[in-house]
Amino acid sequence: MEKERADGRGPGVGMEVNCAGKWIWRTVALIMDALECRLPFRGRWFVVQGGDTPHVNQHMAVRAQWFAIDFMKVGGPGQRALFQGNRTWLEDFFSWCEPVLAPVDGTVESTTDYFPDNPLGTKDPGHPAGNHVVIAVAPDRYVFIAHLQKGSIKVNRGDRVAVGQQLGLCGNSGNSDCPHIHMHAQNTPTVNQGRGQNMIFKGIHVELTGQVFENVDWPLIRGLFVWGREGVGVPQA
Repeated sequence: MEKERADGRGPGVGMEVNCAGKWIWRTVALIMDALECRLPFRGRWFVVQGGDTPHVNQHMAVRAQWFAIDFMKVGGPGQRALFQGNRTWLEDFFSWCEPVLAPVDGTVESTTDYFPDNPLGTKDPGHPAGNHVVIAVAPDRYVFIAHLQKGSIKVNRGDRVAVGQQLGLCGNSGNSDCPHIHMHAQNTPTVNQGRGQNMIFKGIHVELTGQVFENVDWPLIRGLFVWGREGVGVPQA
């Protein structure tokens, strides 16, 4: 979803600190201030972008999208493929048309639901978030769920939403060239204006380099397979 560049360097840039204690303090501070969230989907998904440095997360170039995450659903026999067939149509991607769920309790601040879904390989950078929902959690906490399918959003401004409630369907609108869910938190309700906020995902299962960690509360970084408690786990050999 990123578009506008940040003038300053993100909080994850400049890791060459001289004192290990300073690095630990910074890490602890980011986690303590993080917004507690649930995964915005069911099933097993892959973290395509995520983390707090530009080496693992391209969103760190945009101040309002610091710590943003892009998720894509996986499938196939090994539960590691992002698409099936020849990757010709949007429908070839496992993410396409999947229900997108509220990751937090809150009030719908705004919705946009009229942008077309882009053909594969094309983007709409003029409307970075595309079809999206903004959820107000607190006066300085807003969660953005972006790139939803045109006409799929089921909530309206002012609605109270609960964790797990369906917001819409995964699409390919906005600054997106293949179906995925973009999620980030920031301190204002306006797209790309403000400061991004870290997130911790509660009660999730994570696969990291073949090792599974169950029911953990983690921030997410690129390269993880993640799922919730509905019983979709590690693929059988």
